Amino acid sequence: MGFVDSVKDFAGKFGESVERGAKTVSNSSKKFAEKTKIKREMARVESDINTDYIELGKVMYEKICSDPDSEFITTINDIKEKTLKLDELKAELMSLEDKVFCENCGSQIRREQVYCDKCGKKVAEDETETVTDVTVE
Repeated sequence: MGFVDSVKDFAGKFGESVERGAKTVSNSSKKFAEKTKIKREMARVESDINTDYIELGKVMYEKICSDPDSEFITTINDIKEKTLKLDELKAELMSLEDKVFCENCGSQIRREQVYCDKCGKKVAEDETETVTDVTVE
């Protein structure tokens, strides 16, 4: 076998090796893409399940929150306290952001708005007045 034949043989084997490598990379890429797609779908389904758990919990809370003999009374009272605190914090933030609630739909709107973005109702005159004397501590 001559030098030229050796080079051709080597080139042929090298070409086959590159082809096998390319197929392996292609298959790995397809497998990776499929795994990523499945993981994304799993995360979406888990998120949906968690949303359902939350909704179920809210429904159960509403059913038992007025029962003073409930075995969950401590948790119920804790939720009520935290809800009040959350409402206070929201009101404080709205004040700092110069926002108010729409009297018609309850959406947050800027104090100077004439109409609600969500329902279109005209905002009462006293809500649209801008605050001129604000004391910052």
